[in-house]
Amino acid sequence: MKVNLCCGKLIRKGWLNVDLLDFGQEVIADLNKPWMFLNNESTDYIYCKDGLEHVDSVGHFLLECARVLKRGGIAEVVVPHFKNPSAYRLTHRHYFSWSYFNSFPEPHDPVQNLKVISNKLILGDKLPWALVNYIMNIFPKYWERLLYASNVGVKLLKL
Repeated sequence: MKVNLCCGKLIRKGWLNVDLLDFGQEVIADLNKPWMFLNNESTDYIYCKDGLEHVDSVGHFLLECARVLKRGGIAEVVVPHFKNPSAYRLTHRHYFSWSYFNSFPEPHDPVQNLKVISNKLILGDKLPWALVNYIMNIFPKYWERLLYASNVGVKLLKL
């Protein structure tokens, strides 16, 4: 099973699409509450673009991902980088950088069974941005301090 969290109007066929507002998707749910629409270890892939910044607790979100993902499952999250002006919308609760996920999980993090397997800065998803994305991710820690990034994309593997 593949789950598209915070789908908005971008409903994916063959996926379980979830959002807080009704866009015609299969599930209307508040991700700040327990995800009753998914069973334990029932999901192979979770995709969430432009949603994590809206939740009250990143820890709760990651705990729910860890609960519903099967062993070997992937959670892919794309969020606005803190240098992106859209990161500062009224409904956003968190600000993200490449460094936010660089050392996850730390010993005090509530989730210990998710491992970051990809953590990238993103400027765009079409040519010529692919080349710029490649260059900026050679030294992402320095790039994000000196220059602009649009998004952060992270993939987490359930151990």
